[in-house]
Amino acid sequence: MRGRIARHLGAIAALSTATRGAPLAAAAMATKATPDDLPAEFSWHDYAVFLLSVAAEIEHSLMVQYLYAAYSLGGPQVPVEHRKAALEWQRIILGIAKEEMGHLVTVQNVIKLIGGALHLDREDYPWISGFYPYAFTLEPLSQKSLAKYVVAESPETWPEDVSSAERQTIEDLAREDAEQDVARVGALYQRIREILSDRDKIPDAMFHPETYPFQASWDEWGRGYAAGARGSTSKTAPDVLVLCASSRTEAVAALAAVAEQGEAVTFIAADREDSHFSRFLEVYRGFSKIASEVGVLPLAKDPRAPGIDAGASGAVIEHPKARLWAALFNLRYRMLLSYLAHAYRLSDDPAQTMGPGRRGQVINRIFGEMYHLKSIAGLLVQLPLKDDPGERAGPPFQMPYTLSFPAAEPDFWQLHLDLLAAACAQLTTICREMSGPGRAYAESLQRADRQTIVEIETILYAAPAGVSRQPRSMGSVR
Repeated sequence: MRGRIARHLGAIAALSTATRGAPLAAAAMATKATPDDLPAEFSWHDYAVFLLSVAAEIEHSLMVQYLYAAYSLGGPQVPVEHRKAALEWQRIILGIAKEEMGHLVTVQNVIKLIGGALHLDREDYPWISGFYPYAFTLEPLSQKSLAKYVVAESPETWPEDVSSAERQTIEDLAREDAEQDVARVGALYQRIREILSDRDKIPDAMFHPETYPFQASWDEWGRGYAAGARGSTSKTAPDVLVLCASSRTEAVAALAAVAEQGEAVTFIAADREDSHFSRFLEVYRGFSKIASEVGVLPLAKDPRAPGIDAGASGAVIEHPKARLWAALFNLRYRMLLSYLAHAYRLSDDPAQTMGPGRRGQVINRIFGEMYHLKSIAGLLVQLPLKDDPGERAGPPFQMPYTLSFPAAEPDFWQLHLDLLAAACAQLTTICREMSGPGRAYAESLQRADRQTIVEIETILYAAPAGVSRQPRSMGSVR
């Protein structure tokens, strides 16, 4: 976690080597902090925004790591007798990743409710903080990484069917993979809920119900996940949590639901779906029995697109084709985050927007970019990291140089045009350098991008009735 964030965590989580990674309660004891202590440089309201921002980073990071792990499963290298199990594990982990996206936007909703700034940031590659459960790492699935996920999502009290010996084995494997004790994510949410529930710390006036129309809703985000699509172990209706909040009570309840879906021994909801902890524990148990036989794809650890090396760790993608797709993947990842940020600027009330359907157009683009990222990731996991075909490239998920977004609405639309122009240029290079299915996909994606450019230009350069106005030239990508 970046130093500018980590330096404020000492009042809750000890950052010394001896206590790094310990659960928050133990870390607080190490620093002699109590629940009523307010760290220096904060008001309680500002501190609540800060902790919610940390929670958002964790949800974002877990989502990306789970996606990467899931992409390493499946394929012809899996023995026939294990393919059904491998595909089921992949489905479960992808479903959990989708739910982490729901957690991320729910946290953004609460941040917006209390007047904080949208927080979509996260670190690119390994860092360690007493607050984060373990160092961020993109890695193929293994028994050790699964153990790490189980511990991070675990409740304070584990279920009775987990023996003390099994729990010790899981925690030891998690510690070995993470090179630290793995902390529980749920402890952070408990702290945030305590602060938001205290009227002396966060007065009623600091909650802004007028932000409700600008928040992400389940109607917009959750309807596509049905019939087990979220990766549950049962086949009942999904429960992707995208919760709006217009009051203190709703905000605290939303965060409690997010924490419970992650760590509860059994997540009790209308469909009685298992929690992330329970599902990861199930995958861990199944995978551990045949780990040496499953044939996980040999994806690189912490892959990154070529560029100026500023000392970042990880494996640089050097294969000529893979490096082109890796750069496009990062670009489209930035496009996804930009559309997500823009959606929070637009109300679902047409009377409050610059024009009808604008929010829907942006949300449609969010889902479109999710599918594009999945498709490009599917290409990258089949391409070599370097010239040696033994180690595969993987989706780098590198963060953009900035997550500062334009203040004016026209400038936000122009940002989308800029990114689309860059994408079209990259796709032109890919089409020139490649043949086969990859080129066909690139050509199709470029056509779709050009159509999106036309649609955004129509929005951006629409002139009042009777006024003739020509759009800026986008000839370089037509």
